Amino acid sequence: MGIAREWITTGPLVLFFFLAGIELRAEILDGAFRKRFSFLIPFSAAIGGMIAPALIYYLIARNSSAPESAWGVPMATDLPLALLALSLLARSVSNRIRGFLLALAIADDIGSIIVVAVVYNHDVDFRRILISAFLLLLFWKTAPKFPLVALLIGLITWGVFKDSGIHPTVIGVLLGLLINHKESEWLVNKLTPVINYFVIPAFIITTLWIPWKNTPVLLFSPIVLGLIVARLLGKPLGIWLFGVIAMKTMGHPVIEKKDLFIVGTLGTIGLSVSMLFANLAELGQDLNGTLLGVLITLPLALVLILASAHLLKASRIQERNQGY
Repeated sequence: MGIAREWITTGPLVLFFFLAGIELRAEILDGAFRKRFSFLIPFSAAIGGMIAPALIYYLIARNSSAPESAWGVPMATDLPLALLALSLLARSVSNRIRGFLLALAIADDIGSIIVVAVVYNHDVDFRRILISAFLLLLFWKTAPKFPLVALLIGLITWGVFKDSGIHPTVIGVLLGLLINHKESEWLVNKLTPVINYFVIPAFIITTLWIPWKNTPVLLFSPIVLGLIVARLLGKPLGIWLFGVIAMKTMGHPVIEKKDLFIVGTLGTIGLSVSMLFANLAELGQDLNGTLLGVLITLPLALVLILASAHLLKASRIQERNQGY
């Protein structure tokens, strides 16, 4: 199953991030982030959503038997699962939430990949990265007039970047950003069913298939409790706080503060990248506890998301009744 997981995350999942890149470009050009540099607001929120849970976990680990090296585990958000959770709330949230979540989760994913590359991976091949940058330029120039040639260049770029030491989902986002939005509608229509009915289910199945050994005592171990607290508290707090500060600094409220909190709760959805951090952190006998903490946090995150959405809906109904 480990081979299947690696194949899914380095191959088909790149298509998901390719479409995410296309949608993010649309938001930047024609959507909520069309104002100059306003896309920096979700990017700032993403930074807060990474710093806060990592810091909270580290402080817990410093005062308990939990391993300090697992500080990166509660940082990451899984975009496919976050968007899947958002689809459950479609009638309860504003349309701006999806665009903001998309930008935030992509920034979060790229930030997590950078942390992995810098902290945990010392085998980054800069030659492959430079070649990939040149190929991206060729893709951008050829895509409007020669789509089939651009497709071939895109596949070559993925193949070169895949062994660069940085996760290839980054290439998916960059290729999507370089596609002309007006010419991408047919591509989105073709790929969306494949991603919804094959890529995301395969991603979830291979991620959840974890061989571990655990005992009832492990459920209440410091590392499990530390990961739960760090993610469920740190993610919403960091995203909301940094997002609010960024909006006030730029003077451009791209999203309501209440909606921003919902985005923060959606950011608590983390699985595959968190498990990647766990496997790279050299945790030894604490690895099983770390994986268990990640998995237990998932349903708790869903409860937090649904509860927050319910409270937001009730608050808006009350505002309408009071004539706001």
